[in-house]
Amino acid sequence: MLIMSLAVFTVVAVMGLGMVGDIYRGIGTPKMFGFIHAGFAAFGSALVILVALEGDNRVWINIGLAVVIILLGILLGFRRAKGPAPKAILVAHGGLAVICYVILAYNAFTG
Repeated sequence: MLIMSLAVFTVVAVMGLGMVGDIYRGIGTPKMFGFIHAGFAAFGSALVILVALEGDNRVWINIGLAVVIILLGILLGFRRAKGPAPKAILVAHGGLAVICYVILAYNAFTG
């Protein structure tokens, strides 16, 4: 199930990179695209939570990081709806997401 969640988060990451490109070009991303990004992230998170509930304690760090990433993503969405998104929030959201992805990949492929 971790491999499936990693695949889902790969899609989320590609979508996120597309939105980052939009932000840096100064153009808007359709709201539905952001909602789909969040929906896939929620699905991937649910898969990781199921793995944790089945007893794999390695993924709790991913769950903790995901809470922070999700909160930053919500803040980013609200701020972006009002105008240009603050780059610091974007960097924090994306940077933590990359760290979380790497940890998830490590856990998915080792053990």
